[in-house]
Amino acid sequence: MGIEVQLRREDGEILDQVGDPQMVLSKGARDRFSGTRLLKYLVPWGDAMFNQAQADDLAADIRTVNEANPGTALFDLLSTVEPLVERLSREVHVYLWFVGD
Repeated sequence: MGIEVQLRREDGEILDQVGDPQMVLSKGARDRFSGTRLLKYLVPWGDAMFNQAQADDLAADIRTVNEANPGTALFDLLSTVEPLVERLSREVHVYLWFVGD
């Protein structure tokens, strides 16, 4: 099972999500995120949650990883996560969850 990405309201309602059936984020968490501010905290076996105040750092991490991995499945998946991060930065009382196994 991959790391699913879910934009949730404070009450837990899922507003949007990106699946990871090929375990791309799980594989990336092992060796591609070590130099990032926030993505380095992702682990395949646990959950991580980010709030509006962290959205800019999260967006910067995604840009950094994508610049280092053009044309890859990781690039494609993180590109689909970017709109969720953008929405996180604009809306209050929402959180971006990375849900591991």
